[in-house]
Amino acid sequence: MSTTSSFILKDSYQPLDGDILVFPFFDHKRPCFSDKLLPEGLECDQIPSKEGEIITFFAGRYSGVHILAQAARLDEKYISPAESLKRKVASSLTLARDRKAARVILFLSPEETGLIRAAQEGAMLGGYTFDRYLKEKPQPVEVAAVTGQKPDAGLKKTLSEDSTVFEWANLARDVLNEPPNSVNPVSLARLFQDRGKNAGLKVSVWDEKRLGKERCGALLAVGKGASNPPRLVIGQYRAKKPRIHIALVGKGVTFDSGGYCLKPPASQEGMKYDMGGAAAVFGAACAIAALKLPVRLTVLTPLAENIVSDKAYLTSDIITTRSGKTVQVDNTDAEGRLILADALTIAVENKPDCIVDAATLTGACVVALGEDIAGIYGTDDNLVRQFTEAGRDAGEEFWPLPLYMPYMEQLKATIADCKNIGGKWGGSITGALFLKQFVDDETPWLHLDIAGPGVKEEPLGHLGKGAKGFGLRTLVAFVRSLASA
Repeated sequence: MSTTSSFILKDSYQPLDGDILVFPFFDHKRPCFSDKLLPEGLECDQIPSKEGEIITFFAGRYSGVHILAQAARLDEKYISPAESLKRKVASSLTLARDRKAARVILFLSPEETGLIRAAQEGAMLGGYTFDRYLKEKPQPVEVAAVTGQKPDAGLKKTLSEDSTVFEWANLARDVLNEPPNSVNPVSLARLFQDRGKNAGLKVSVWDEKRLGKERCGALLAVGKGASNPPRLVIGQYRAKKPRIHIALVGKGVTFDSGGYCLKPPASQEGMKYDMGGAAAVFGAACAIAALKLPVRLTVLTPLAENIVSDKAYLTSDIITTRSGKTVQVDNTDAEGRLILADALTIAVENKPDCIVDAATLTGACVVALGEDIAGIYGTDDNLVRQFTEAGRDAGEEFWPLPLYMPYMEQLKATIADCKNIGGKWGGSITGALFLKQFVDDETPWLHLDIAGPGVKEEPLGHLGKGAKGFGLRTLVAFVRSLASA
């Protein structure tokens, strides 16, 4: 479905025609590589003078072949050298594709383990291109990091595990980048089932008949207007000696028109990404199973299309969720929380040690935090902090927001147990509070509102245009941290 760049480590460099060489510097004085790694006869005395700049400083013949070389400073003011390197690698890959070069050669000191890992991420995620529907597809570009020595077993293991996570992140991006006439609840459930089994998950799919028997009235209500009926995908993974049981739940609205509370045309753009939560949690579950982390994992992805038709649910409908709680529909465009309500109830029934849900839930969260930062709510402050730190380490930013209980008053209804939307302000908070009603007080719970980075079309750091697969890397890192505690 997509083209991406491969990454390898090399202990020496042999030039090939068209190579692009990249020499990273921490600043104008400190290179990130040893002088001993420099190819003989290549002079590197023209160093960029501005922070964060890439300068192409040599182009010509070397050892009988044409090459191009760049110096790249990593001292950008507001980001770390590792984050800067990811962006430089992605930029060099764009140059390589433009010049039809087959390789980018990156020179790094062997002790710069963090930068080596960042280079691999820049290659595998920054080199991603969704090109399934292009007649002329770009050729994949290899990124090679030349360190001067062979990697030790620990680094090789780390890079292999990182590669597994990046591969699943790119699969999640593939799913999200597909057009809505290709991906719908039925086809996505089938894809999740196939990919999950390959990763080591035990996967079951509930169709509309099973959903009816299981009293999933909210998921059925949201999906009943579409010709592609709703689905619930449930994946299970259990290590031989699991240290913790975690449930992941992800919103999977394969296209959100807003229903009868119809979104304007401009707001419908990008609504194929409204299954960003489902893609993140299911991709994370597959990565966790493939890595054989010592946990028990339950992943649930409710899938539906929110479409206008003569069968679609209506404003002022009252629906009964699996929990028995009734909900008055004040806005058909607040559908994600409805399908999550049934899935969260099932998650609680599985008695996990904690639950994490992810959803492109509210525009209000984007207003509060912008497009690059996701909101996080939780009933356990330690878990909120641990997840936020995992996100920072993974290069995904989450910011804690309050579960302000007085706002629960906004969700009160007269002829039903609650409404599905609150007042004009604080919409991300009232969305989180709505979900909280379907998680028992004894189970620690985190809610990730990823509406900003989960839907963002424009580039985010080293990630190019289109889907980002946001949240997947953090979820894997978080589960790993819980398993090692």
